[in-house]
Amino acid sequence: MTAKPLSPSVVELKGDFEHEFVHTHGIRLHVVTAGEKGDPLIVLIHGSFGGWFEFRDVIAPLASKGFRVAAVDLRGFGMSDKPPSGGGQDIRTLTGDISGIIQALGYDKAIVVGNDTGASLAWTVAIDKPERVSGVVSISGAFPVDLRRSIAARPWDFLYLLASSFWCRLPVHTVPQKFYKGELDNNTSSKFRKNNALRYEEFVRLRQLASQIGNVQRGAIYNHRLLTSGVPLRWLERRVESPVLFLHSGQRLWLPVIRRARTRVASNFTESTVAQAKNMPHLENPTGFVEAIGSWLRLTP
Repeated sequence: MTAKPLSPSVVELKGDFEHEFVHTHGIRLHVVTAGEKGDPLIVLIHGSFGGWFEFRDVIAPLASKGFRVAAVDLRGFGMSDKPPSGGGQDIRTLTGDISGIIQALGYDKAIVVGNDTGASLAWTVAIDKPERVSGVVSISGAFPVDLRRSIAARPWDFLYLLASSFWCRLPVHTVPQKFYKGELDNNTSSKFRKNNALRYEEFVRLRQLASQIGNVQRGAIYNHRLLTSGVPLRWLERRVESPVLFLHSGQRLWLPVIRRARTRVASNFTESTVAQAKNMPHLENPTGFVEAIGSWLRLTP
C-alpha cells in the first residue's frame, strides 16, 4: 500500500524569517526571506535531495550582516509548484527560474549561492544572465561542463557521483528513503554527525519528510541530472564575469574541478574551505560559512 503524500506545509518551519511566494515563468515558487528590502540580495539554492531548510541556520545571520536573503525551494520541491514530468526540469528552465526570482523580489542582480545542483545553477545563471549576478558562491559544485570534464579525466575519484547519476537516469520514479540519509552522510563529515547528532538526525528527518510531499521524488530525480547536464552550445566556452567563491571539502577530487572553475572565471576567483565541514558547510558549520562569505565579500573588489 502506497503511503498518502504529505502536505507541503511540513517544510513551513518557523524561525527568524518569512515564507513568501513569487511568480515567474508561469509557476509559483516558495522562498524564505529575511533582511531589509533594498539591502543587497543573496539567493540560496539547495541541491537535489534537500530543500530550502538546509540553509535555515544561515538565513538570519546573513541578513544581520546587511543582506536581503532568499532561500529557494526549486520547482518540484517543498512548497513550490511541481510541474508535470518531462519538460520544465531542464537546466535552461531552472536557470530562468533563478533569474526570474531575482526580478520578482524587486532586484536587478544578486549574489547567487548554491550547493550541489544548486551550485550548477549558480554557475549557469552567471553564464547565461550575467546582468543578474553580482557574485557566485559555489559550494562543492561546478558548471556542469567543467564537472563532466573532470569526471571524464579521473572517473575513479567520482565513483559515488557516477553511481548516483547513472541511477537517476534510469526509468525510476521514486527514491528509497535510505538514500536521503546516505547522500547526506556522503557529503557531511563524520565529526559533524557524531558531535551534532541531534541536529544531524533532524536534517535527515526533514529530508525524508520533504521527499514525501506529492511529486517531490520525481523532481529530485530530474534535478540530480543537472550536475552533469548538457548545456546550450552558446554556454560552452563562456566565462563568468562576476567574482566567484568556490567552497570545497579539501579532498583531492576537487582539485581538477577547481582548475577548470578558475579558468571559467574572467574576474576574481577564490577557493577556500570551511573548518569542521565537508561538502555542506552551511549545515555543518553555519557560523564558519557566514564568516567565509563575509570575509570574501570584504576582500572582493
